[in-house]
Amino acid sequence: MRLAAALVFSIALPVAAQVDSGSALAHYDPAGAAAWWAPLPNSLSEVSGLATTASGQLLAHGDERAVIWRFDPIRRHTLARFGLRGRGRLLRGDFEDIALAGERLFLVTEAGEIFEGRAAPDGAVGPARRRSLGLGRGCSVEGLAWDAPSRSLLMLCKTARTERWKDHLIVLAISIDTWRLENRPRLLVPPAPIERVTGHHHFHGTALVRHPRTGTYLVLAGPEHALIEVSASGAVLGGARLDHEAHRQPEGMAIGSDLTLFISDEARGRTARITAYAYRP
Repeated sequence: MRLAAALVFSIALPVAAQVDSGSALAHYDPAGAAAWWAPLPNSLSEVSGLATTASGQLLAHGDERAVIWRFDPIRRHTLARFGLRGRGRLLRGDFEDIALAGERLFLVTEAGEIFEGRAAPDGAVGPARRRSLGLGRGCSVEGLAWDAPSRSLLMLCKTARTERWKDHLIVLAISIDTWRLENRPRLLVPPAPIERVTGHHHFHGTALVRHPRTGTYLVLAGPEHALIEVSASGAVLGGARLDHEAHRQPEGMAIGSDLTLFISDEARGRTARITAYAYRP
């Protein structure tokens, strides 16, 4: 199903009908000092997405080729890289984010095309299969997250090109079993509650992740240097700002097994980096 079919409902999802118990964002201080940060190689100067593996490593990729780097958050440096191929050659495209569901690895493009593969050995290029044809012109995708309870991938629209839902935060869901797009947005949040917690009327999302402890969603807006937390029902639970000097251009986000929050930044004239914020009990 294309986005045009998904964005024509007469009834919107409830925004604040229920607030999930517990807040994840309250346990981080993204406006304060980070636990650590580490530079990324020049090949990742335009780093786009982050994902956490079961072994605790991070996977990071750029935005033009399906080349994925392994990053060790203990030693705080990149280890090696592998690629994904289609039709006998390395995949190329405007890749925006990465997600993992067990051994299954997914990359999404700005147009909403989803490619599935597996992590390949260091230096190797493994096969990938296109699973979604895209969303048409209705949504510019920037974020991808695995939602285990619903066995779905969540796609974050940075820009929704519909006048009716202008400035709304929109998250769409697609099943990894049937590859059907849900007929309603999983999250549909108007700008007013977002502005109350961030001070920004416009919120251009660049990454999202489902927090493993609370089940709530953290959404990063790179252009606004802001974070919000949203419940499963669409209620905005809180917000935070990022330090502009520490985050030149925040793009990707992931959460480690110890609940560390990782944010990746493009180089933007300096050095691309990964920044870590510890979870505070």
